[in-house]
Amino acid sequence: MKQAVLMATHVAAISLASTDYTNENGFYFFTTGGGDVKFCALNDADANAVTLTLSAQETFQIPILCRKIFKTGTNATGIYIGTGPSI
Repeated sequence: MKQAVLMATHVAAISLASTDYTNENGFYFFTTGGGDVKFCALNDADANAVTLTLSAQETFQIPILCRKIFKTGTNATGIYIGTGPSI
């Protein structure tokens, strides 16, 4: 089982225009435009994906370390990921 990091030390915008976003080391995310985000937590299989409807955010507020955001099932805009020092 992988362990969570406690802070993001690198932030980057991602695009889901052509494919899912996956980082098997884990990441946090937020969305500046709000909407639905379908994702998997770090130690969950794709079959255990969840979809949350999020409001627009200015920083990381969901403390779930993820490994994948799905293109299909996500309509949120302005998605940013954050990775930590061990990622």
